[in-house]
Amino acid sequence: MVKMILYVLLSIILFYFLFALLKDFIYRVIKIKICAICGAVSLTWIILLILKFIGYEIESLLLGILLGQSVVGIMYYLEDKIKNKLTLSFVRLSTILIGTLVVYSLLNVM
Repeated sequence: MVKMILYVLLSIILFYFLFALLKDFIYRVIKIKICAICGAVSLTWIILLILKFIGYEIESLLLGILLGQSVVGIMYYLEDKIKNKLTLSFVRLSTILIGTLVVYSLLNVM
């Protein structure tokens, strides 16, 4: 499984530069600002999920790490949008709890 981590790291690097280079184009097309690292990690775990779904042996630990990174990324994204400290604490906790439940459920289904 050492090869898999290398492929994943290379994938993140490749997609990072792809998103960084195409950031303005992506925004013009879909009107959404996408963080290059968030896009790279998300696209990597989406591809891994698809491969796992069609029968490839994908290491669940690695998939879980990538999905967890996305949960934290979502939390930070929401954090920037909320100014009220009480609401912010609730959103942080809710995001981590719901994200953990979703990732756990997703990995147990596959």
